[in-house]
Amino acid sequence: MYYVAEVINDECTKYKCNQCTLFCPEPNTLMYINNPDERHAFVYANRCKGCALCVYVCSNLLKRNAIRMVMPEIHSST
Repeated sequence: MYYVAEVINDECTKYKCNQCTLFCPEPNTLMYINNPDERHAFVYANRCKGCALCVYVCSNLLKRNAIRMVMPEIHSST
């Protein structure tokens, strides 16, 4: 099991920068919701490979701390 990216919506909404989506190496994994009511990044956890480039960009380069790595939930079919 590996970690996946998770966006902290309240933090991400403050900045509306969209920079993390430009660095994600996996196509269609890190998207940006750009609705008038809601503007923040969104991660498709089932596509995320856990490289943490988005976290590096957000936390280290931009100093915003709006993305973190988390252990994905395991859904059992019992």
